[in-house]
Amino acid sequence: MHIKRLALPVVCLCFVITFGWIGYHHLHQSPTIHVATSDEVGLVWQECSLSHAYLDWKDAEGCFGHSMPLWNDDEKANYGERTDGDNYQLAIGKDTYRTEVSERFPTQRYTLYRNGERIGTLRGGFDAHSPNISLQNVGGKVAWEFADQDMATIIYDGQDVRQVYGLDKAYRPYGLADKLIFIGQKGGKYFVVYDGLRIGRDFDEIAIAYCCETMLYSVQFGQGRYLFSGVRNGEHLLVEITQRQRGQAPAAPDRAVARWNRGWFHLRGGC
Repeated sequence: MHIKRLALPVVCLCFVITFGWIGYHHLHQSPTIHVATSDEVGLVWQECSLSHAYLDWKDAEGCFGHSMPLWNDDEKANYGERTDGDNYQLAIGKDTYRTEVSERFPTQRYTLYRNGERIGTLRGGFDAHSPNISLQNVGGKVAWEFADQDMATIIYDGQDVRQVYGLDKAYRPYGLADKLIFIGQKGGKYFVVYDGLRIGRDFDEIAIAYCCETMLYSVQFGQGRYLFSGVRNGEHLLVEITQRQRGQAPAAPDRAVARWNRGWFHLRGGC
């Protein structure tokens, strides 16, 4: 009888320990990001393999068949305006977002507000450029881009995408088909994140800059196009990502070969 009475508490204790540990492990496991192909998320991914290491955006014009994209009037309206120096302000619907800098040197503190209420604060150094990069409307939600020489992230809809997706850094947000696209970096690899999914193949390097001449070769976007240059396994590539239009077939690999006056490149589609 004593053994039977003891068995029930022991079983209950084991149940609590087992499922308590499962719950603890679930709450403390590292965030993950799921993988998808560009076709699965309704995008067209095209690559140009260059024969030279340096970048010239004329290569992109020859490869993709159009000039570099510029923001149209609608896209310009999606970006916050500079106010009193190093701050931004942006209206989305009935809400007004603004950034405010304090403790200017040596490390500056920037805070994002919505209708006067604090959303979050980031610290960064003002070296060659301000770390307060941009404030924009992506699908009706605010995206705050922040980067200095040590850190880079995007606060989207009040959340740091590094924490949401388990990234080391995040760069260059843009609203493609009203969904957030950006460059993620983790463990020395660079990749594209679109609508919360990791798409395409990884890169060993992607050109990203916020200042000076190198900024000309950084990620470019506008008019529904997202372009960047990168290196994968020693191969220098230009990449363009666009929304697949209705009736447009998914891109087929190795669908075309073209020549540009800077050298041969190979146009590939689909990732």
